[in-house]
Amino acid sequence: MKTKSRFNKIIKRILLTIILIIVVLISGLAIYSSGSYQALPEMNDAIETLNLSQVTYSEKTFYIKYQVDDPILNIVFVPGGLVSPDSYKYLAASLAKEGYNVTIVKVIFNLAILTPNAARKYLDPNMDNVIIGHSLGGVVASMVASNNELISKIVLLGSYPIRDISSQQSLFITAEHDIAMDLDAFNDSLKYVNSENMIFNIDGGNHAQFGWYGPQKGDGEAEISTLEEQNIVINKILEFLIT
Repeated sequence: MKTKSRFNKIIKRILLTIILIIVVLISGLAIYSSGSYQALPEMNDAIETLNLSQVTYSEKTFYIKYQVDDPILNIVFVPGGLVSPDSYKYLAASLAKEGYNVTIVKVIFNLAILTPNAARKYLDPNMDNVIIGHSLGGVVASMVASNNELISKIVLLGSYPIRDISSQQSLFITAEHDIAMDLDAFNDSLKYVNSENMIFNIDGGNHAQFGWYGPQKGDGEAEISTLEEQNIVINKILEFLIT
């Protein structure tokens, strides 16, 4: 009986230790993510200039959706690390008004890498899907796209793949003053794409302006406005989608 009692005490201590570790990890992540970049009010002013009369907006705990009748295809967007998903609303709304369904995935603690499969649930099995990711979100997007027959195209903004995406058409959009992205890792990642991969560099742009959340630590200084960079990104994506 004493042996059993001692064993039970050991098990309880182990369980309490595990619970304590989990609580500390969650608390740490919560504190870390509390410093996430937030969308700037000017973005909402820019959205108000768009004709979204044919677009239905909805927002739930795990997503932001812009939907249209008879969509051309379905787009899933994965936000950058420690960036509020709201920061990509102008980009999403602008694509939606051109006839696309767009879902911005809300990821736990604003770190897509913690739940890399979250974007999969928003893929539509009844139409072509495109996945777009910014920064860390692009890395995760490549993980989702790799060997995924539902995804026909992938767009990476200030980012690069870490998995084979050679079965998809791919577009990488970079920026002249983006020093937040690891250029060596970017160049090395080209082994994961096919020969038709497209790369477009935005003159005067930087890493943060792929979203709409203001300056980012460790980034270069842009020579063009956020609105200008966003519109360049949108136009390049739209060109890519019809190829």
